[in-house]
Parts: sequence; structure tokens; C-alpha cells
Amino acid sequence: MHKKQVAILDVGSSEIRAVVGERGVNNTFIIKGKTSFAYEGFSDGAFYDVNGLRQALLSAGDYLKRVARGDVNVVYVGVPGDFTEVMVKGSQISFPKAKKITDEDVANLYDAAFVVKSSDSVLINRSAVVFELNDFRRLAYPVGVQSEILKGKLSFIVCKNYFVECVKPALIASGFNNVEFTSTALAEALYLFDAEARDRIAVLVDVGYITTTFSVIQGDGIIYQRSFNFGGGFITAAFAEKYEMDFDNAEVLKRKVNLSRASSRTAMEVLDGGDNRYYNIDELKTIIENCLDNFCEEVLTCVDAVPFKIPEYVPLKITGGGIAFIRGAKEFVASRLGMVVETIAPQVPLMDNPLQSSCLSLLDLALEQ
Repeated sequence: MHKKQVAILDVGSSEIRAVVGERGVNNTFIIKGKTSFAYEGFSDGAFYDVNGLRQALLSAGDYLKRVARGDVNVVYVGVPGDFTEVMVKGSQISFPKAKKITDEDVANLYDAAFVVKSSDSVLINRSAVVFELNDFRRLAYPVGVQSEILKGKLSFIVCKNYFVECVKPALIASGFNNVEFTSTALAEALYLFDAEARDRIAVLVDVGYITTTFSVIQGDGIIYQRSFNFGGGFITAAFAEKYEMDFDNAEVLKRKVNLSRASSRTAMEVLDGGDNRYYNIDELKTIIENCLDNFCEEVLTCVDAVPFKIPEYVPLKITGGGIAFIRGAKEFVASRLGMVVETIAPQVPLMDNPLQSSCLSLLDLALEQ
């Protein structure tokens, strides 16, 4: 039997990752092809270089078509939090008498709750935080259940038309008849957390190279989201500026630092341009900690802005490649925030690291469509 394969594009803040995959055994994946294309990235809801973005997208589209061998006409594009807005709405519909709830009833409930009125945005996702029936039963999936009333606390995610207009034409030019957009944060929420964790409320912080997205999740929906400018590239840039070194060497230096371990040495050696250079370990740690202090301030701003109190038992889950690979960063952030902080990643052999969270989450969502 021919397996279904899908094509996805994961638009990150430093690169665009292109993946063609199929469903494997035990809900794993068969990756037919995976590569990335560097570009200038984005911040504050705008791309730094639209022409460079287009070239990266054309290359990514050609790659997907070549790997899929013409077997896919749809490409699923993950929209970063910088280009989305989350809105939570209550909705209720009533019936003349008790009846079995249908998919059409659920669709009508969504339609009654929210319609995009702005010409600047388009609806890309809608999902339920919780449904409620006339006997006050709360459930995640009401279809097939008898009730006279259907209520819902519903989450809607809209995407800026600016993002669509920057991305879609290049992919159509690459030969894709259909381009589907979906929230990367929602894909991660549904894939990385099990239903029980989401029902209790979950907090996900996806730290990229330039931007970070903070999401509060409940049920199958996101109930609060905010993006801010911070990523692993900020630490790399701080090293590059301080020591007048190129970004590649600054990245190597950053990954060698261990914040949580005391060292008997005072200096760290890094090869730079064929020469060995030495850097004061305490100074390196201070630079990283100052950057992480700024990150923690932004996270606390997000926590304070959530319109309800997040239970103390809920851990802050960090994913993405921004700070997950800095040894001791998680412990430092936990001590500064006074919260339980954990990393989260896909539970997939050979791909179980936070850097893979976004692309595998998008792949899983695409395969479920």
C-alpha cells in the first residue's frame, strides 16, 4: 500500500527547514528528506530581507518537489508566533430538543464565535479549550453525545496577511497548488504535550535564534501567547562583539561554556583563524547570565500578562535550539524565575532534541490532516 507523504516548511528565525515525511510505526516518522536554508530571519513581525526570504523559499520548494518526486501538491507552512495572534472566545448554540451532536454542530459553534473582520489577517487555526453540555458535563470531544445545548471555550489563531503574501507566491512558483498555513506553536502544543498535561494547563517557551514565543495551552487550544526578541543568537552576538570574533567561532565558544559546573581552570581555549585564543571562563559565564537575565525578565512579563494565575505546579517547558544546548542554562533560568523549568523535545529515536520540536510537530500535524 502506498503510504501518504507530506511536505512541510518550518520557518525559523535563522533558517527555513524543509521536510518530506511519512508516518512510521508506533506513531514515529519516516523522513524521506530533510534540509535547511539559511536566511536573514525576522523580528517584531517583519522579515529583514524579503528578497532573501523568497530565494530561500524557492530553493526549499524545489527541494520538496524533488524529494517527493511530484507526489505532493500541498505544502504545510508553520507560522511563527511573531506573525500570529491568539483570541479566546466563548460560544453557545441551542437545539429545540436533545440531539446527538454532529461535526456540523461543532462547526456552527465555531462560526458563531468568531469571524475575521480585519483585512490584515486570515484565520489559520481554530480549536477547543473545552466543550460543555446542558448538564454541565465538560468534555474534549462532543460529537455523538446527546444534549440540548452545546457550549465551547474556543481558541482562534489568525496570521498576518503580510506573512502569507511574503511566503505563498514563492511556493506557488515552485509548483505547489495549495499552501496551508498553521501555527507552529499550536502544532508543538498538540504534539509535545499529552492530553492530560494540556487539560491541566501547560506552558511552552520556544526559544529560537532571534525570537521566542511564550504560549499557555489548555485542552486543544492556546489561551495566551506572546512573542519577544530574544534567542541564542543574542548570546552569540554578545560574544562576537566583546571579543571581535566571527559568529561561527562565537557559536562554538558559547556551546563550550557550562554555567553549572565550577572549573579549576580560569581560561577556555578556542581555535580562531588557525590560532588558539583563550577566554576567561568567569567572564564568559557573566556574559551568558546577563543575556539570560534579560530573557527571564521577558518571561516574567509574559507570566504577569496572563489573565489568570498559572498554577505553581505547572512547569515551564523550554524547547527550540536557542538556549537548550547551553549547559546549566535551564538551572539558571529556574533559579531566576523561581519556577520549575524543564526542557521538552520529541520522543523520537535519533531526533529527541529540542531543536527538532517545531519541524516534527508540524510534520505530525500535517500527517493528521
